[in-house]
Order: sequence, then C-alpha cells, then structure tokens
Amino acid sequence: MKFEKNSFNNLEKEKKEWLEDIWLYYKGETHSHSLHSNRLEEDGSKEKMVHSSRRLLSYAEKLGLEFVFFSEHSSDPDSPKKLSENHPICQSLLKQKQEVDEINESEKYKTQAFQAVEVNIMFDENGEAVVDVPDSILSQIDLVIASRHKIDDKLEPEKIKDSLFSAINNPNIHVIGHPYRHIEFYQNDWNYFKKYYQNDEVIGSVLKKLEENQDWDKIKQIIGKIEAKDPKMKEYNLLFNELKKRYWDSWEEVLKKMEEKGKCFEINLSSFNPVKEYYISLLKKASKYKDLKYSITFDFHHLGQLENYKNKDFFSTTPEEIKNPSRAKGVQRILELIKLLKSLNIDPEKIINSSNDNIKKFISSFN
Repeated sequence: MKFEKNSFNNLEKEKKEWLEDIWLYYKGETHSHSLHSNRLEEDGSKEKMVHSSRRLLSYAEKLGLEFVFFSEHSSDPDSPKKLSENHPICQSLLKQKQEVDEINESEKYKTQAFQAVEVNIMFDENGEAVVDVPDSILSQIDLVIASRHKIDDKLEPEKIKDSLFSAINNPNIHVIGHPYRHIEFYQNDWNYFKKYYQNDEVIGSVLKKLEENQDWDKIKQIIGKIEAKDPKMKEYNLLFNELKKRYWDSWEEVLKKMEEKGKCFEINLSSFNPVKEYYISLLKKASKYKDLKYSITFDFHHLGQLENYKNKDFFSTTPEEIKNPSRAKGVQRILELIKLLKSLNIDPEKIINSSNDNIKKFISSFN
C-alpha cells in the first residue's frame, strides 16, 4: 500500500522534518471508536460517538494513515458486566468483523480497516480480576485491547497489579489500554494520598481536616515537599512514602510481565501527556524493558476531541503549515511524545503501529 506523504492536511510535497518524525512512529491508528460503540444492546456503552466507520476511514485516508483499527467498546465502561458468548454485544462484535471485511473488499479506501475491541478489565462478584468478553469471542477478533475503566479501590497498588495481570496473562489480549489512566501518582501527590485514605475513619478524617483548614505547611510535610518536623506529620510522611513505593513496585512487576508475555503498552494521547512529570517517569521505567512493545494512539471518539487538549501543556511551537487549531494540538502532542521516545532510545521498531509490517508482525506473534 502506497503511503501518500502529501495527504496529511494537504501539505505540499517537499519534506517537512516534523512530519517525517510522525511518519516514522505513527502510520496507523490502533484505538478508535465508531458509531458501533454506541451500544443499543442491554449492558452496552452509553457514550455518544458521532462518526461511522466509513467516515473515520475516509478521514484516516486524508491523513495518509495506512490502517485503522475500530476498537469498539464491549459492555458499558462505566458499569462493566461479564458477558456470555451469546450476549447480543458479543454477537455484534462478530458481525462487525464481516462489515470490516466488506469495506476492505470494496477497495474504496487506500487505508485498510481492521476489527478490534476494547474490553473492560473488572473484578467479578468473587473479587477475581477478569475481562468482560469471553475468550471464545476474543480469539476471533484481529486486535484485543483490555482497559481499566471503572474499578472499585482503583488506587490500591495490589488491585492495580492484579487487574492488569489478569489481562497480561490472557493469551487472547494483545494491548493493555491506557494502563495509567485515573491512577497517576505524581512525585508529591496530595490528591492520590488523600483519596487513597478517604474511607479510613482516622487517617481520612485527619487529612480532610487539614485540607479544610488549608494547613498547607503540614500537607507539604506529609507529601515531602518540605522536611517533616511535626512528629505526627512524620508518621503520615512515612505512610505516604510507603504507599508510593508499593505503587511503583507494582508498576515494575507489571512492566516486566508485559515484556515477558509480549503485550503492548498503549501510549494513549487522550490521557498520556508527554510533558508531565508522572508520564515521563513511567515511560522511563518502561524503557528499561528492552523487548517491551508500544502503540501510539489518539483513542478517537469523535473528530473534535483534539480541542480538549490544553495549550499550556505544550512546549513545542505549532508547525506553521497546520492552520486548524485543533489539528495543531494533536500534532504538537505527538511531536512532544516522539521527542520523549527518542530521548529514551525507544525507536520506531518498538512501536507496533509505526508500519504496516510491524502491526502484522505483532499480531502474528500471538498465533
């Protein structure tokens, strides 16, 4: 399949350094949602997608992308339920595969379509970490992304590890979707610590009172921004550091297991901000695992979502050729990420969607 360099935002044919960087790392989208994610079936997603798969494919073709995976939601991410093989959602996933095949056979688009699914990682009624779609269905789908969405006690490091391990150890799952989302633990993260202990009658009430009284000096002692001199704050600072250690120890185990099982770590640009300290720290840890694979995705829900990116989150300047402000934000974010990847020696060969060959090689490694 020919990759048309002048198709990105109608750029002229001469070489653009920033665009060449993007093409090296990102030639297809592995995580996008079409109208099929607007589940009419019972237990389905209630999100409001606005574009058909053909509309998204047409847009991807204009960008010059070689392939797009339609990773539709399974059960409702906000209220996941374990589905049976005969559940209408599971049957819909199999029918969608037929639609994707028909799109490709029509040869209307230069961009190739693939079917995928984004399943929910959840804990069942017995407290066991599972995904919501049975293996008999997952084994028939091109690419399976497993993501944490709605999980009780989501900040508990052991639950983070157990939930991600359940997906990593499943041979029918290829990609761990946005594994860090909603569980970010920054260097001096008062919010994480406060939320973690909010249901503890003693500690939670103390932390709540400190915040209500705006006792920032004691809060800074707890989270290590200043030296803890108050004896009680020293105790809480020890709790803070112990929680942070358990958190990052769990991540080391998760990343090691992902490398061992050949799973892909999804860098989801709808939530992963490559200029923020937490995401830089996490990717630095991941980069130590030399055989770990990555995907770069925008997690498309609708074409206007780039407007949600905040200008203050960008260090780079906008390429002058990009006139549309929303598209400029998308370009800036991926360029910031590529700069970070290069600094960590994560080259394009480690990115599963950096080429048609890489994505096919990655999927075939599970067969």
